[in-house]
Amino acid sequence: MKAHIRLAGLVFVFVVLLSPAAHSQAPLAAPPVVSTVQTTALYEYAVATVKPNKSEGVLSYWKNTLDGFSAIAPPIGFIMTAYDVHTPDQIVGLPAWAGSEAFAMEAKMDGDTVAALAKLPPKQQGQQRQKMLQALLADRFALKVHRTTKELPIYVLTVADSGKLKKSVSETGGSSSYSGKFTARGISIDSLAMNLSNTVGRTVVNQTGLAGAYDITLEWAPEGADASDPRPSIFTALEEQTGLKLKPAKGSVDAVVVDAIERPSQN
Repeated sequence: MKAHIRLAGLVFVFVVLLSPAAHSQAPLAAPPVVSTVQTTALYEYAVATVKPNKSEGVLSYWKNTLDGFSAIAPPIGFIMTAYDVHTPDQIVGLPAWAGSEAFAMEAKMDGDTVAALAKLPPKQQGQQRQKMLQALLADRFALKVHRTTKELPIYVLTVADSGKLKKSVSETGGSSSYSGKFTARGISIDSLAMNLSNTVGRTVVNQTGLAGAYDITLEWAPEGADASDPRPSIFTALEEQTGLKLKPAKGSVDAVVVDAIERPSQN
């Protein structure tokens, strides 16, 4: 799980208020559903430290270990990781400092928790780690949030040329991304869409209809690259190298509303 500026088994409590209609009146419209996020984790970190970042030139960093993680990010980065949202636009109500002040965070589990997580499938391990991060943010940043939806610009991922994709023959999967290059083995198109969301800064919705796993290599000129960089944009590279295409659209996407947040408590 990387929080480079990037699932949790969230428990939602839905409260729907309906106004009864009298026989002589038209029924009133129901108000929107309120989704309250529960941050109780099945497991928890045994020790954790949170400090203002003093590392010069390092604004974003994340490293997972078997027994925890170490990271540097502003609170918005930690929130995006904990609640599985991919763009800053999906975070509502965050104060300015929480998007600009970076903090160094390190958290460790005890041996029993490491052993318990190791027995779970990889997806469930990731979900539990996210729940643990949610609880940690609630404790150290006094973070309170709730879920909603928001109409935002998105991209729809479609097929332009299906002949360019390579079905995977690998028994193991994995991916890496660095400075305009993305390589993956045994990746689903849903997972590719999630990675693309982080690259293009918008939610990417998979409408390819493609199932199965694929081996994918993408190379493009990242935003801010020198004009002499011969690589194409991510949009051109995606179509030329994989036969997939991103189309701009508008859509309702998941969002997290920050109800309360404070600078972290002292360790």
